[in-house]
Amino acid sequence: MQKNKYRIRLLLFMLSCLLGLSPAHAQWRTVDYRYAPQWHVSCISYPDDTCKTLVGPLGQLLYDFGGKEFYPYANDRGFQTVVHLLADEGVKIGTQKLFNARVPIVTTNCTYAGMTITQEAMAIGQDYISSGRSTKLGNREDLLLTTISNTTGNEQLINPVVALNTTRRVTVKGRTVTLTDSLGRAAHLYLSETVARVRHNLADTNRKVFLELAPVQVNKGETIRIAAVYDNGLASSLARQLEADPAILLKRADALRREIINYWTTKTDIPYDYIKVPDTGIQDLIDASLRGIWQARELKHDSIAFQVGPTCYRGLWIVDGAFLLEAVTMMGRGKDARQGIEYMLSFQQPDGGMRKMSDDYWKENGIVLWTCVQHALLTQDRQWLRSIWPQLNRIVSYIKTLRNQSLQNNTALDDGLIPPGEIDGGLWGAKDKPEYTNTYWNLIGLKAMIHAAEWIGREQDANILKKEYDNFYAVFQAAATRDLGTDDFGNRYIPVVMETDRRSIPQRAQWAFCQAVYPGQLFNSQDPLMTGTMNMLHNTLQEGMVMGTGWLIDGIWNYFASFYGHACLWMNQPDKAIESLYAFANHASPLYAWREEQNPRDLQAKYVGDMPHNWASAEFVRLAVHLLVLDRGHELHLLEGMPPEWLKPGMKTSVSNLHTVFGPVSFSVQVDAAGKNAILEIEKLNSNDCKAIQVKYGNWGIHDKAIVLDPSRPHKITIPLKQYNHRNKK
Repeated sequence: MQKNKYRIRLLLFMLSCLLGLSPAHAQWRTVDYRYAPQWHVSCISYPDDTCKTLVGPLGQLLYDFGGKEFYPYANDRGFQTVVHLLADEGVKIGTQKLFNARVPIVTTNCTYAGMTITQEAMAIGQDYISSGRSTKLGNREDLLLTTISNTTGNEQLINPVVALNTTRRVTVKGRTVTLTDSLGRAAHLYLSETVARVRHNLADTNRKVFLELAPVQVNKGETIRIAAVYDNGLASSLARQLEADPAILLKRADALRREIINYWTTKTDIPYDYIKVPDTGIQDLIDASLRGIWQARELKHDSIAFQVGPTCYRGLWIVDGAFLLEAVTMMGRGKDARQGIEYMLSFQQPDGGMRKMSDDYWKENGIVLWTCVQHALLTQDRQWLRSIWPQLNRIVSYIKTLRNQSLQNNTALDDGLIPPGEIDGGLWGAKDKPEYTNTYWNLIGLKAMIHAAEWIGREQDANILKKEYDNFYAVFQAAATRDLGTDDFGNRYIPVVMETDRRSIPQRAQWAFCQAVYPGQLFNSQDPLMTGTMNMLHNTLQEGMVMGTGWLIDGIWNYFASFYGHACLWMNQPDKAIESLYAFANHASPLYAWREEQNPRDLQAKYVGDMPHNWASAEFVRLAVHLLVLDRGHELHLLEGMPPEWLKPGMKTSVSNLHTVFGPVSFSVQVDAAGKNAILEIEKLNSNDCKAIQVKYGNWGIHDKAIVLDPSRPHKITIPLKQYNHRNKK
C-alpha cells in the first residue's frame, strides 16, 4: 500500500513537471462555485435604483430590510416583507441561475408531478427605461413570471399559492393584494390568477398570510404561465393599467421581459470590456461585479453615491468607498467617481480631520489622502489635485495633531504613532488598546502625499512631508519590532494590538497590514516585518482563503482574498495571487455575488454583512486587473500574475484603455492555435512619468528574464510558452 501511494505521488509529480506546473497545480484552476454560501441573494434592480429588490435562493422576493445588527453574527434575513409565488405548494425547488452576468434576471428551476417549472424574477421600469431618469421619480415594479411545461403525457392539476411573510397589513380584492405599512403607505401585488382563499398562520395573523389561487389545469403537452407584479408602492403607467385590469398581466409579460433584456444588453452605461479574459467563469464575475456596483449606487443630493450594498451596507463607508472609487476610475468612469470623492471630502471637520464612521476611526484621514491622490493619478488630473491641495494639507496637519496626542495619553506604547482607535474588520477598538491599523493607513496617506507633491511640482511641500513621514515610519518600525509575536509555526509577525496580552488569533483583523503592503507599499522588499507577517498568513488558509481574519473567528472574509492576493503579488509571489483570485471566485454564489463573510462548508452556516457585497465586487475587479497591469515606482509591469489557464491554444486576454497612474493602457495577448507561442501587442503609452514597461513572463514563458520596453512606442512580441514546450519535449 505504501509503495502504491509513493508511485502515485511520483506520477503526479512527473505529470506536473511535464505540464510546466508546480505539484500543487497539476490540476487546472477553474471556477465552479464549490464554496458558495448556502443562503445567497441576488439584486435585480436598475443602476442608481432606489428600490433595492433582492431575490432569495428559492426565488422569493425580499423587501423592507429590517436593519438588524450585523456584527458579529448577523441574521440579515431580516426582511419585513417576503413574497413567494409557487406554482404549487408541493414543488421541489432546484437550481438557480442568472440570465447572464450582465442581465440580472433570476431563474429558479423547479419540478412538480413530473412537470418542469421555471420562475423568472426581474425588475420592470418602463418609464425609467424610456427616460433614463432616477427611480426616485417612481416607476418601479418587480415581475415574477412562472412557466409550467407539462410533458408527462397526462393532464395535471396545480394549485398556485403566494406565501406572504410581512409586517404589513394585507387586504385582498380579486387579483389585487394591498400591503399597507404602519404609516399608511400601500404597495400592491397584482396577480394573473384570482385569489380563491386566504389562510393565516394562527400563531401570528399579522405576519404570515397564505393566498391560495384558483386551481389551474395543465393539459398534456401544454405550457402555461402564472405571473405577479409587485409595485414597490410607487406610481407608474404599468401599475395604473394593472390596477384597472390585472388580467392583462399575462398579455404584457413577454413584451416586458424583452424590454428588460434589451435594456441590460444595449442601453446601460456600465463600463464593460475594459478587461477581457478567456476564462468565462472569471469574466462573468468581472462583468457581474461591475453591474452590481452600478446597481448599488444611488443619487443623493443630485450626486452619485457609490454604496457597498442594498441592505445593512446601503451607504458610504470611507475605506470601502476608496476601493470602489478606484475600481470604477480604472474603468474610465473618473467623472462619476469624482462625485463620490467630493461627497467623501464633505465629511472633513473644522479641525481638518476626517470623521465619517466614528470619532476614533483615525484611519479615515490616511484613506482619504490616498483616495484623492490615486484618483488624480488615474485621471491624470494635476489641476484638480492642486485645487483640493489645501484640504489635503489640513488632513496632514490633523495627522500631526494625532501623533502629538499619542504622546499625551495614558500609554507609552503608541508614542509618536496614532492614538488607540477603532480597528474594524474583526476586532473592536478600545481607548486603552493601542493598535496598528490606524497607524498603517495614516502612513499610507502621508506616503501618497509625498508622491503627489512631487507630481504637481510642490517640491517644498514634498520635502516637509518626507521629513514627517520618515520620522513617523522610523517610530513605527521600532514599535513593530518591539511588539512582534510568534505564531505556532515560529513566524514572527506584527500583531494588530500592541500589548503582549493578545486579544485574538494572529490573523484576526490583519486587513490593514495587507493594505500596508499594497497599495500602501510601506515595506522594503525583504523587510522581515512584512515577510514574517505574510508567512503567518500563509499558514492560515482554508478553502484557499485566510481563515478567521474577520468578524467570524471560524469563518472566511471573502474579499480578504484580494487584500492577501495583492500583498502576495507585490511580494513577487504571483502564483499565490492567482490562487487567491480563483479561491475568491469559488466563494461567490452561482449568480456571481459575494456575502461579506461566511463559514467554510465543514461548519454550520453563519453569515456576516451584506449581499451582494460590492466592496467584494470592486476587489475582484482590482485583483483581476492588477494580475495583468501593476505600477511599480516609475515602471508599468505587465502580466506579472498571468494565469497559465488563460494561455491555452487560441485564447486571448486583452486590456483596452484601462486607466492607470500612467494614463490609459491597451494591450493584448493572443495564443496561437497550437498553443506554442503568445503574441503580445502593446500600444504606446502617452506618459512622461513612466520610464519603462516591463513584461514579466518567467511564470509562463520559457525565458525567465523580464523584457524592458520603451513606453513611448508600440510593441509586438512573440513569447514561446513554457507549458507548450514542456508538453512537447521528447
